[in-house]
Amino acid sequence: MKRCYFDDKITFPISKSIKRLRDYDEQKQLIKCDRSLEHRKKIQRISQKEEEEEEEEQQYHCQVYLKLFPSTLKCSLDVIVKPINKQTKDSDDIDSILIAKSRIPKTIKPGVIRVRLVSALFSADIDVHEDPSLIKLETIKNQSYHNHFDKQFALILKNSQIGPGAIGKLFIEFLDPSNGSYTNNPPIFELNLNLASQYKIPLTSSHQKSDDNVICSSLKCGCILSSDQSRLSISDKCNLILDDMKLVHRLAEPLRCLWKSIGRELSPCFSEIDLDDFNQRYFLSEGNQECTYQLLREWYTRDPHQANIRYLLTRLQLPFHIVMTIHNNVVRTFSLS
Repeated sequence: MKRCYFDDKITFPISKSIKRLRDYDEQKQLIKCDRSLEHRKKIQRISQKEEEEEEEEQQYHCQVYLKLFPSTLKCSLDVIVKPINKQTKDSDDIDSILIAKSRIPKTIKPGVIRVRLVSALFSADIDVHEDPSLIKLETIKNQSYHNHFDKQFALILKNSQIGPGAIGKLFIEFLDPSNGSYTNNPPIFELNLNLASQYKIPLTSSHQKSDDNVICSSLKCGCILSSDQSRLSISDKCNLILDDMKLVHRLAEPLRCLWKSIGRELSPCFSEIDLDDFNQRYFLSEGNQECTYQLLREWYTRDPHQANIRYLLTRLQLPFHIVMTIHNNVVRTFSLS
């Protein structure tokens, strides 16, 4: 029997129906692959969106702790902000006092956050370069695990007795990127800083006390700050001359509401006619702070030997909290520079 062999190179014509069936099958496979790829991308987009929403809607609690240092009339205030999915334990420091705690968690979106402390019972500790404005900034990132933060304030007590009751307020505010303002929206947290008990700091050798209303603090710079005017003393190091325009400008802020009484205390250097002239020339257009600035500048012009910090703080019957503010927030800054 004779055998026949087919050459591999020989091709046979394919009918149109078979060809259409083959093309349809290939097209179906491509569509199936495209659909599966599109489905995977859709699922990926949904999961990514859910993660972003979860990050944006992360909620936080805030706690505030106070630690007192009786020997120096100083204290430290610690602000802790943590997500609700992280357990917030009480401070391990047994000397720290919990003075504020948020009850309702709040949402913090990515952006710039301002932590602002407001209290008349504290002033910034300039010795450790604390910002006199008592404001801290924090940047919240998109990653939720980076968003917890801790801010600390170094403070000086203005009195040896503090509490019970509210001793200040803490604001945590969000920066509006449209206009760079923190005041357009309500604060994220607005917490009253409360002490349940009274804390009376025993005054040591660096703090002498003549009665319940008088505090006298001896500072490293050599100054003695006391609510008793007779005990007030300004060292030569801090006795700055009011010939520096920047120094006078900084002094005008805390003294802005006292410029008329200062002018009268400086009599006969200034008369009532002079004060009326300041009022007409500066108050109506610029306000109290400009009046104070011009008064202090004119004081140095008329009596340069008398126009100094020592005379300003010890001879003009200024309120004690103003004396503390000027010394700690202004004088120390310029004397250290």
